[in-house]
Amino acid sequence: MTNQYKILALDLDGTLLDAQSRITPENARAVRMAQQAGVQIVLCTGRNVREVRRFSEQLEAAPDWLVTANGAAVQHPDDREPAFFDGLSTEMVDIILNECTAIDTDPCLYTTQDLYYGHAFRHFLENLQRRGRVVMDEADEGYHFVEDRNAWRAVLADEPRPFTKAILYHDDPNAIAPLTAALDKYGIFELAPSVMYGGELRNVEVNRVGVHKGRGLEWLAHHLGCTLANVIAIGDSENDLTMLQMAGLGVAMANSEPCIREAADVITGSNTENGVAQAIYRHILGG
Repeated sequence: MTNQYKILALDLDGTLLDAQSRITPENARAVRMAQQAGVQIVLCTGRNVREVRRFSEQLEAAPDWLVTANGAAVQHPDDREPAFFDGLSTEMVDIILNECTAIDTDPCLYTTQDLYYGHAFRHFLENLQRRGRVVMDEADEGYHFVEDRNAWRAVLADEPRPFTKAILYHDDPNAIAPLTAALDKYGIFELAPSVMYGGELRNVEVNRVGVHKGRGLEWLAHHLGCTLANVIAIGDSENDLTMLQMAGLGVAMANSEPCIREAADVITGSNTENGVAQAIYRHILGG
């Protein structure tokens, strides 16, 4: 094993998860072997804690840490509250709601445990499902559909937890660029646009400015007595860019967009080819 690497940061969607949003046995086995070799396993995702726990059940060994909501929260998998948190303020959520109203859409808003979404995000999920992606089961605990757009502020006022991030979607993909530009003018948001299926689907993930996966990993590395030079990060999309750039070794999936592959140090196989396992065998286990 290469002693330099003490932390393995794994994105979920498009990386550790295959096209059906499952962790393959080969990937699960490789992750367990890396953990047995002394490497801390960190699931580093835009999802929240409740969602990540559902996926981590498919691993052969529990992850050591979770970096969720694009770096807004860091915690042990079983902890009730994060050890590090830097979410959206009430004022930020209010701005997001106003900008969504201006273009006739509604948001998807996360806490560490719950997800609130409206018609737009439901349409986004339906589009993904038509393409064979299984993203979430709306009947599961923690998912809250807000049917009436006029009810958003009342619903959110009743939520006791602070919000970590937002995902904004519009049925017209051309609406996302001006929405992103409008939010960027405030200077208080970290924005990660995402382009899927050649531009047929677009969304933008919204965090507090300065909050991203790279920063969450930086906090965790220091907490564990390491530096980012001791981190291998594997990802495929725009919200993985900072951790790929900041890690000691940034590994892009073959299914990544060209800009992600260009930013990485190395490229592994796709998420349908057990690319995570390939990277672990090559860069951690020396196989």
